[in-house]
Amino acid sequence: MLVEKYEHILVFDFETTGLSPKTDNVIEIGAVLLKRDPILMQYRAEQELSVLIRQDRPLPAKIIEITHITDEMLLRDGIEEADAFNQLKSMIRPNTLLVAYNIAFDYGFLKALYRKHVDSFYEIEEDLLDVMAIYRDRHPFPHRLDNVVITYQIDHKNTHRAIDDVKATLKGLTAMIKERDTVDKYINVIGYNPKYPPTYPLNKNVRMVPQYGNRLEIEKLK
Repeated sequence: MLVEKYEHILVFDFETTGLSPKTDNVIEIGAVLLKRDPILMQYRAEQELSVLIRQDRPLPAKIIEITHITDEMLLRDGIEEADAFNQLKSMIRPNTLLVAYNIAFDYGFLKALYRKHVDSFYEIEEDLLDVMAIYRDRHPFPHRLDNVVITYQIDHKNTHRAIDDVKATLKGLTAMIKERDTVDKYINVIGYNPKYPPTYPLNKNVRMVPQYGNRLEIEKLK
């Protein structure tokens, strides 16, 4: 059980200017930090983060269409990237599990932020959990977060705003644990579409496993 392994769980999400951590930037960070209650043996929300990040160039039209985040919003409400990253970094406590939906994407940007603001050779050592890998094992294509919301009748929409997607991910994970608690098998095991093999490694603890749909590939791993 997760509650027996980790003092904290950090569910996080980035909205970005594009798909590449090398050439694109994070424009919004959303995160919820959960802390273990040692008496009740369950997690409770301890801290929440939702920040926009200023940019030095206009947003691509497609990103504005998807996220409804505008240049005006970033200029008015955004903060400096270093400040936003430091707020997120402060939420990653000792013995924290990092959780996201399609975490390989967010991991790339998180690593880029660490290497920009902390150490150019920084390696993330925290354990990872990809909620999409669980959903992909249990349900047929498509495997978007809005499919999770529909499948489990979650009362929190997938809006492509970071904090909303974090809360939808957390509720989806909770529903999947109630459905069948095999989540431990997915820690540090990241699934990928065999048609699109990963082009970069994650941290040294992570195994990359091809997933072909709802065949329970990862749940069957020993």
